[in-house]
Amino acid sequence: MLILLTLFSNNQPFGIILAFFLIVLTKNRIKRTIKNLYRNLKNQPAIELTGAYFFDHINNIKIYWHNIDKLSVISIRGNTYVNFILKDKIEYAKQLDGFLSKILFKLPNPEEIAIKTEISLVKGRNEDIYNSIYKFREAKKLYNFQTNNSTKPA
Repeated sequence: MLILLTLFSNNQPFGIILAFFLIVLTKNRIKRTIKNLYRNLKNQPAIELTGAYFFDHINNIKIYWHNIDKLSVISIRGNTYVNFILKDKIEYAKQLDGFLSKILFKLPNPEEIAIKTEISLVKGRNEDIYNSIYKFREAKKLYNFQTNNSTKPA
C-alpha cells in the first residue's frame, strides 16, 4: 500500500524512484510471506530436523549440526527464538538471499556468531520445540563423537 501511495504521489519523479526502491527492499519479504502462507495452508512443517542439518523453512536457511557451537532460547519483544552460536559464519553466509543481507551479516566480526530462528510461529509449545531441537542436536553430537572415536586406532 505504501508503495502504491508513493508511486501515485504528486512529487514525481521522486515518487516513482522511492516506490522502485521500496519494491526492491521488500521483494524478498513479500515472496517469503507468500511462500510461508502456502506452506501453512498445505500443513507443511515450519522447521525440519534431519541427520545433517536444522532447516528453517520460514527463512529458507539450513544450519548444519557440525556448525553449531551452542544453543539457547531467547525472548525478544514477546517472541521466542532459538539462538544458534555458529562455529563458521562463512558456511552460513553462503546461503543468505540478497546482497544487503550478506553484507550486513559480514559487517560485525564478533567472537561468536549467533543466528536466531523464531519458534513463536511454529505450532506447539515453545519449550517443547526448543527441547526437541536441543535433544536432537545432543544425540547427533554424541553419535558423531562415538563414530569418530571408534574409527581411530588405539
